[in-house]
Amino acid sequence: MSHISQGRALGITKDMVDTITDPESSTLFTDDEKAAIALSLALTRDAHASEELFARVKEHFDERQIVELVVNIGVANLNNRFTEAFWADLPTE
Repeated sequence: MSHISQGRALGITKDMVDTITDPESSTLFTDDEKAAIALSLALTRDAHASEELFARVKEHFDERQIVELVVNIGVANLNNRFTEAFWADLPTE
């Protein structure tokens, strides 16, 4: 199942997918979701999150939730890199 179809199964709309790379300008995400998406984008793009971003994330999530977010982001990134390294295609459904 592709990432988009997985998201759709969880209630992610096409408009959400279209604005996921700039969640701050979207009214479709909650403040919690915006913080989580910002963390995901930072860790995916730079493998680093600023102190300011972590302070923001801490406003929305407790320590356990932050650990779960970071682990899930890391696993998703590992999966993506592994899949790309072997030119593997994700099933579409």
